[in-house]
Parts: sequence; structure tokens; C-alpha cells
Amino acid sequence: MGHGINSREGKDLKHGATIKLANFIHELEFERLPQSATDKAKEAILDYIGALLAGYNKGSLLSEKLTELIIQNGGAEEATIIGPAVKVPVINAALCNGALSHVVELDDGHRIARGHPGVTVVSSALATAEYLGSSGKELITSIVAGYDIFVRVASSINPSHLKRGYHTTGTCGALAAAAAAAKLFRLSAEKTANALGLAGIQAAGLLEVTVDGQMAKVLHPGKSAQAGVLSALLAKDGVQGPKTIIEGTKGFAKTMSDECDYDLMFKDLNAAFHINDCYIKLYPSCRHTHSPVDAVLDLLTENNFSHSDINDILIKTYPTAISFAGEIFKPETPEEAKFSIAYCACAALVKRKFGLKELEPDCLYSPSIRALTDKVRIESDPNLESSYPKTKGAEVYINLNDGRKLYKRINLPKGEVENPVSHDELIRKFTYCTDSYFTDEKREEIIKQIFNIEQINNVSDFISILRR
Repeated sequence: MGHGINSREGKDLKHGATIKLANFIHELEFERLPQSATDKAKEAILDYIGALLAGYNKGSLLSEKLTELIIQNGGAEEATIIGPAVKVPVINAALCNGALSHVVELDDGHRIARGHPGVTVVSSALATAEYLGSSGKELITSIVAGYDIFVRVASSINPSHLKRGYHTTGTCGALAAAAAAAKLFRLSAEKTANALGLAGIQAAGLLEVTVDGQMAKVLHPGKSAQAGVLSALLAKDGVQGPKTIIEGTKGFAKTMSDECDYDLMFKDLNAAFHINDCYIKLYPSCRHTHSPVDAVLDLLTENNFSHSDINDILIKTYPTAISFAGEIFKPETPEEAKFSIAYCACAALVKRKFGLKELEPDCLYSPSIRALTDKVRIESDPNLESSYPKTKGAEVYINLNDGRKLYKRINLPKGEVENPVSHDELIRKFTYCTDSYFTDEKREEIIKQIFNIEQINNVSDFISILRR
């Protein structure tokens, strides 16, 4: 391992922030990772592949056209688009896999970072590792590094980054994807800093896409994954990028946020790995809809009633949730439905579950579900806002026609570290997402390989078993 590069030390952590992170990426070794981080990386790979194949199976106009365009354009057969199992140039594989893995909104996330690291980091890491023939240990290390960069940078520039209309999946995701790819390319610390700089100047991701044109949101992780791999490739060959991309006067922190908490960015660096803090999604929708869905499903379990017994519904939640998912009540597309608290809650009440089938046309236009959304009110609650994002709470009040009044509060939806999914639940989710793609025997083989991936000498061997 080569030497790191110097950064200005002292109490002001702002100076040399990009270089400090580059040194961290360069110096990280598999043998130094705690078991919790390596285990979580394996779960992240499993969850990512499940979400991607569900996205490939369900598709959207954009993801289908993007995949078609990339395959038609051809090029060097360097890395695989998972799903169609076609090899394309590595940067295009990262782009396509990043987009496909975000289609059904089942990818992981981090509530303080306010974004989705897996779809950027794992897209970059898997494509690059296949291209290079990296080992399973190298893959895991790159994923842990990428998640850490995502969470550290994104957490430090929020909440103002989000309030300005930026989506960290597209912005910080580019840096994280570059970190993962740089690690796999075994770049020096200086070249890693260049890769971060090159990725940073490509970073983009505007949240207007949650208001209109929702299907285009998949370009956020796709383009950030592509930018990360491209940046590492360029840096490898000596191309320079701004090595002050985070802290510079025209860099990330200054232009994309009102303030940056550098103490938070570097807190417990090399000691606490933020991949351990990420949540797993159980519902194919915006995370801000999950607490209301959890609440109504709990009420159905705890009480004897059906949707036809409901007189009215009040959902209280925090303003950020309302800004993301509180405006649409009668969605016309699956993409709109994923960003509708009212629809997701009502579909769960009518169908007594909420999954991919609840986003299909027969549910979107179900008279029962659409009629129930007319009975929904959504209100902002200052108490729930004051605790956000430490909590992502919702309160659901349902008045029944027989006079009963039902109430449920959820502080954190299922899948958070404090309210985790079990290993069995994770496997059930993977099975659900890949049911139409793999045989049971093939699925079991894949699961076994993922949870022993540190023993694999060449990641391309693992990618090859992901074919039908």
C-alpha cells in the first residue's frame, strides 16, 4: 500500500477534507473491517440484486428505453447489465444497473444522509470488480468505503442540501461511487482524490423529479454510478480533478449547502462504519410513506375491521414527508403512487398488504382504493417534525362507522437499525423480488455465494451465476 498525501491538520477539519477522505479510502483494508461491516456489505449486495431484478422485471418506460439504448450501442464487453445479462462497457453497466436498481424503490437508504447509497455504490463496485476481476474481499472493502463516503458527506451538508432541492443519491452518490471504484482500481491516495474531484464536478440530482416526471428519478443513481467509474478510470490514467472538491470555495459544501458540519464528517473515521446504519426497505415506495403503511397494517392486525368500515382517516406526519409524498392522492402511474402517502396507506388497508402488485393498474384504478383516498386527510405535526430525521414518524387516526376510534403511532418504520428486519425477512424479500427470475435452487446458490463472497477470487465468477 502506498503512502497517503498530506492535508493541513489542526482543529479546523475543513482544510484538506477531500484529501483526508482520499487517504481513508486508500488505506482501508479488508482485514481491518469489523465483522458487522462485512456482514452488512453482504446484506447490501443481496438487497441490491433483489431490488435490481425486481426493477428489471417490472420496468418503467425510462429504464426499458435506457437498457435498450445501451445494449444497442454495444461497445467493449467489460461488465454485465444484471437482468438482461448482456456485457457492455463498464461505465454503461454501472449506469444501467444503477437505474434498474432504483426503479421499484426497494433499495436501501440512510435517514440522516437522506439518500440511497446502495444503488450508487454497489452499482459502481460490482461493475468495476467484474471488469477488473477483483476478489470478493476487495469488493466488500470497496462497498464499505463507498457507503462511508456517501453517509459522511451527505450527513454533513444536510438538511440544507435537501432544502435546496438536491437529492444526495445523485450528488453525494457520485463521490461514493468514485470511492468504491478507486478502491478497486487500487489507486494511490492522490489519484483517489483526483477521482473524487472528477466525480464531484459531475454530481447532479434535483428533487423536482419527485414533483413531476417521477420515472426519471432512476437517473440519479445511474448517472452517479457511471460518473464514479468514469472518474476512477480517468484518474488511473493521470487525469486530475479538483482535490478540494468538498471544501473548496466553489466546491460541494459551499455551493450545495448553507453549512457543512466537518466534525460530523470525520467523526470516528476508521472506527465507525456507516454501512451499519443503513435501513432496508420492505415496501416499494418512497421511505416517507413507510411509517403510515406500517401503522395501518398494524391496525389491521390489532383490530377487527375492513376498509368498508372506515368513515375517515387522518394521517399526521412531518413536513418533509408531506413535501415528498403528501400532495398526490389519486396517482395515475406507479411512479406517482410511490410518492403518495394517501395511496400507499389506502392500498394497504384495502389489500391488507403493500407490495409490487399494489402498484399495478388494477390497484391504481381500483374503485375501492380511490374511494378510500377521498376519506384521507394529511396534516403536518410539529412534534413529529422536531424529531426528524432521528425519527420518521407518523400517527394514523381511523374513525370507523360503528363509532370505534383507532390510533397508531410509528416512530421508525420497519428496516431501520432500531427496528431491524431479521435475516429471514431479508431472505424473504430477496425471494419475493426474484421469484420470476431464478429457480429456487439457483436462488439458494446465489444466497450462499453472497454470504461467502469474501472467499471468491474473481467477482466475474459470481456475476456469471446471476444469469437466468
